[in-house]
Amino acid sequence: MAQAPEHRLDAADDERARARAAIIAQTMADIRAIEDQLGVTRQGVEAIRDRLLEMASHREAFALEDFPCPTEGPRGCLYRLSEDADHRFALYVNSSAGDVATPAHNHTTWAVVVGFEGKELNRFYRRAPQGGVEQIHEFLVENGTGVAMLPDDLHSIHIDSRALNFHCYGLALEQLPNREYYSESTSQWKVFPANADIREARVDLALC
Repeated sequence: MAQAPEHRLDAADDERARARAAIIAQTMADIRAIEDQLGVTRQGVEAIRDRLLEMASHREAFALEDFPCPTEGPRGCLYRLSEDADHRFALYVNSSAGDVATPAHNHTTWAVVVGFEGKELNRFYRRAPQGGVEQIHEFLVENGTGVAMLPDDLHSIHIDSRALNFHCYGLALEQLPNREYYSESTSQWKVFPANADIREARVDLALC
């Protein structure tokens, strides 16, 4: 697999990058404490969602131009904002130009999606007794809203136009080899392929 291109920020000269790094560092420290206190429970992931919503309210620290969409190939990519040394507590920006739709899938770890710019429709499912999936509800993620999922929850993402939002996971995406998705075309459950375009956007505050 080809290595995804890197997106590096000049932290020494970019005041916004420094502010963003500090906000992210405090947010992730709080999220670690939330999981430690509440565990991987519905209450816990909803509390993590609420903390990420607070982070996303710092609009001065994030800008669309800091996280451009790919100019070739797929119409979206991920930017890594934070990840622990053991690959836990991974935070990404999902930058999309629209025309994006995923199949129903799980994560095998907790997952939170919080809106910032644009709209991301999340559809939620349950496994149908006869096989496949049945949609149970949907929620539009946009600025000021978000969704929280346990490891076995099933959802799909649908983005029609330019959008930027935050995705946070209990374990980094490259460490999730057993994610499943339901293929409508074959009526089968399959392993969800890893995202091939995750760009580095972490800022080391010690270098600022």
